[in-house]
Amino acid sequence: MRISNFFFGGIFLAFSLMSCEEENPPIKFTERPLLDTTYVSAVPKAQTKKVFLADVTGVRCNNCPRAAQKAFDLEAANPGKLEIMAIYPTYKPLSNPWGPPYDTLNTQDADDLANSVGVVSALPSGIIDNISYNGKRLIDENSWSVIFDAQKVKTTPINIDIAAKWLSADNKGRIEVKATANTAISNGVSWVIAILEDDIIGKQSTATGTEDNYDFKHVLRKIVNSPMGDPLKTPMVAGFTTEKHYYIPRVAKWKPENLSCIVWVFDNTTKEILQVNKVKFSM
Repeated sequence: MRISNFFFGGIFLAFSLMSCEEENPPIKFTERPLLDTTYVSAVPKAQTKKVFLADVTGVRCNNCPRAAQKAFDLEAANPGKLEIMAIYPTYKPLSNPWGPPYDTLNTQDADDLANSVGVVSALPSGIIDNISYNGKRLIDENSWSVIFDAQKVKTTPINIDIAAKWLSADNKGRIEVKATANTAISNGVSWVIAILEDDIIGKQSTATGTEDNYDFKHVLRKIVNSPMGDPLKTPMVAGFTTEKHYYIPRVAKWKPENLSCIVWVFDNTTKEILQVNKVKFSM
């Protein structure tokens, strides 16, 4: 009898241990869920209006570094008032990539953005708050400062807030974007969310020849939603907020420490950009 109890007790213990080994550990959720929501919050104070400048450029364009410098000078002279993005659309031969080992900066998103405002007929050119000047939205570099000066004194009816963090362990980025009306908005508006990269070292034609170690800044890498923008709710009462979160998988050639997120909101009727904001990814 004692042998039998010991025998069956041993069997019970063995099965107990086996079942414990097979039990999966509890799942721990450490990341907050992605949001896609709207709500009405307290009416915020209006942000300072920032001006959007898309430098439409090419790696084989001798005059493009000069235009890029004009954009940098405007930014330096007007801190907190200008956000710059460089786009490399297809405009042969000035946009032809150099090939390996140099990075290709042309993207379909750049083509879509440029084509949405007109036909690229010269480089360099620029898009400033999507304003039409002399009947064109692709604007010659010599007119950039004139349009910027007119735009920088405007106010904005909408605030844009961005949080961006690179999750190194998961090799992806997380961005959280929020647009809040600081006054009632009757016209329809849309937003565009994009990823830029700084300090891409490559080859560039210049006025004095080619430079193999040119430092490319704020280059458009990817539009997260749509180049034509995603519409926000219309009309928007003061305090109405749209909030959306995204995960951004890394592309092999990107350097996460050099990435930033830029967001702009535009009027669906006039196409004018009402506000833009940009933030670097934290690591």
